[in-house]
Amino acid sequence: MEKMMDYIMIGVDCSKPAEAALDVAIDAAKRYEARLLIISVHNSPSVPLLPGMPPYPQILTDFPTLSPKVPGDIAKEVGDLLKEYEERARKAGVKNVESKIVTIWDKVGAGLVIEAERRGVSLIIIGSRGLTGLKRTLLGSVADFVIKNAHCDVWVVRR
Repeated sequence: MEKMMDYIMIGVDCSKPAEAALDVAIDAAKRYEARLLIISVHNSPSVPLLPGMPPYPQILTDFPTLSPKVPGDIAKEVGDLLKEYEERARKAGVKNVESKIVTIWDKVGAGLVIEAERRGVSLIIIGSRGLTGLKRTLLGSVADFVIKNAHCDVWVVRR
C-alpha cells in the first residue's frame, strides 16, 4: 500500500511565516516517513522577448534551460540557510531531506508549482503572511497562486 504522503515540499523565503511552515513540514515528514524537499525560489525580473514588446515570462518557464542564474551573493546566503534547514530537519528525525534553490523568470508561486510537478510531490507546505485587501491585490499572494495551480495537496500555515 502506498503511503498517503511520501514526498513533501516546503517553500521557504527567510520569513517568519516560512519558519513556522518549516516546523510543520518537518513534523509532517517525520509523521509520514516522507522525503522532504526544502526549496527557495528566486525570481528574476521579466524581460521582453524582443525590444519594445511586453515581457512574456510564462513562455520562458516552459523551457528549463532558459532559467535565469541566481546571483552569487544570493546563492551563498540562501544556500547556507537551506543547509541549516536541512540539518534542523535531520536532527528532528527526518531521514530523507534535501534542499534546492530554483530560479524562474515568473512568479515565485509558479516556481513552486513547476518544481512540485517535476518532482511528483504529494504535498506542498507554504507559509502565509496573511496579506489582505489592497496589499494582497497589489502584491499578490504566493500561497494563493500555489493553491490555485498545484497538482497536489497544499497546506497553508498561517501563524
